[in-house]
Amino acid sequence: MVKGMYIQDYGKSGNYYGTAQGYRKENGGIQETPFSGYIDKAEGNNKSRAFGKGIEEDGKNREECTEQEEWEEKLRKWDEEMERARERNRRECERQQAERIRIKRIRRKLLEKLAYKKYLARQDEIMQMNEKISLERAVGEDVYIEKAPLSKSLSVAEIMAICSKY
Repeated sequence: MVKGMYIQDYGKSGNYYGTAQGYRKENGGIQETPFSGYIDKAEGNNKSRAFGKGIEEDGKNREECTEQEEWEEKLRKWDEEMERARERNRRECERQQAERIRIKRIRRKLLEKLAYKKYLARQDEIMQMNEKISLERAVGEDVYIEKAPLSKSLSVAEIMAICSKY
């Protein structure tokens, strides 16, 4: 609606002729405020009067309005369902993120433990070799040491212990 229009702009054959007549009667022929403001007010009154008769603001009957209300209700329900789905997705993403972090921690701890075991096994090998060399020098012959080297891999018990912590 264009603000600032006056009654003369509508003419006798216009849609608002009847409303303009009511405006003139209400204001005693003096036009102090723009006619568009009065039209808005009059349309509001017409809407409320028409609703009681089974006709809506656009000239639709109640059946069309109930259909529109049904669609609005469906849309509202769809919006609620979408909001629930978004919340479910957000919780699932948080859960997956926590799981990824947990797996990362376990993997890091396993790798640290494996590196430490390899280090200890290597130190044990060096110690056994030094012991063998010193015995061979002392005896003057080749010496065989019957001592199993330390394992370089993680045992199932160690793996389970690390996994249960995290």
